Amino acid sequence: MNYDSSLPYCGFNNIEELTADLRQAFAEVITVPNHLLPEDFHDHTRGGRTLERLEQLCDERDGNTEHRKLKELKSRNVAKLAAQVEAKTIRNGHGDFVDLDSELDYSANECDDLALTRNMMALVGGMVNGGLLDADDLLED
Repeated sequence: MNYDSSLPYCGFNNIEELTADLRQAFAEVITVPNHLLPEDFHDHTRGGRTLERLEQLCDERDGNTEHRKLKELKSRNVAKLAAQVEAKTIRNGHGDFVDLDSELDYSANECDDLALTRNMMALVGGMVNGGLLDADDLLED
């Protein structure tokens, strides 16, 4: 979770993002004991399951794969960007596209923060290994 103190809702753009973050945090820490779960969801090693793991099991049972979730996420992001393009489009007298009146704002797009962090670390590691950066350049003064 990436908190930005300059944003209005406790480090988030809107209340929906804050609510989603809190929901995820609670799902990771609340454990439901086995005696409250159906037999299929029992975890005999730990004596219960977190809400997050229960949600994963339900998704697997219902066929909601990670691939499908990523496709839906991309579709939502594309729809947001398409709406921005339509709103910012400058057209000529014939109605043909000419340019955008400003840059697109990607801050409203949803992303997987963990995957983003891994990708950035891999990029920097590749730059160090390829000789584009020295490891000393990464150290703070």
